[in-house]
Amino acid sequence: MRVSRRSVRTAAVATGAAAALLLPAAGAALAAEAPAPAPAATAGDPSVFWRNVDLADGSLAKVYQDGPGRFSAEIYGGGTLIGTLVSTHGKPAHGEHDGLHVVLRPDGTVSSWLDHGPAPKPKPAPEVVKLPDGHTATFFAGRDGRPYVKLSVPGGKSWTYDFHGTLVSAHR
Repeated sequence: MRVSRRSVRTAAVATGAAAALLLPAAGAALAAEAPAPAPAATAGDPSVFWRNVDLADGSLAKVYQDGPGRFSAEIYGGGTLIGTLVSTHGKPAHGEHDGLHVVLRPDGTVSSWLDHGPAPKPKPAPEVVKLPDGHTATFFAGRDGRPYVKLSVPGGKSWTYDFHGTLVSAHR
């Protein structure tokens, strides 16, 4: 198939005209899709919310960026504002409330810890069973957390078994 010079020229002119008409609309559409850069915060600008951080005791820290290298954190416990930390001049801010320690660093990161950990769970008391033949069976959890039984006779002898029937120790 032969294409005449006139057909090529007509197609080129039509394509160029369409591009000239559509280019401003496409540029406006692309500009609308791209996010505008956020203006740098100055002393008069309000704080910009940055993120939430869950603290060691379940409290919440709401971190705000107040400007370049300046962050603040509002500490909430049970929905009530407990306190506010402000990190400025490249130095971290520290706070403590009822054993909860919070540090707000100059980069906006937050860490927290408690003075004392949760109270340890009490060890279950061994269950002692008197057997009809005079022996005593004591059920308890070993150091490794596995269950054991200690069989004792009235004369002072005892044997400790694991729950697989394996003799662990004998005392005479």
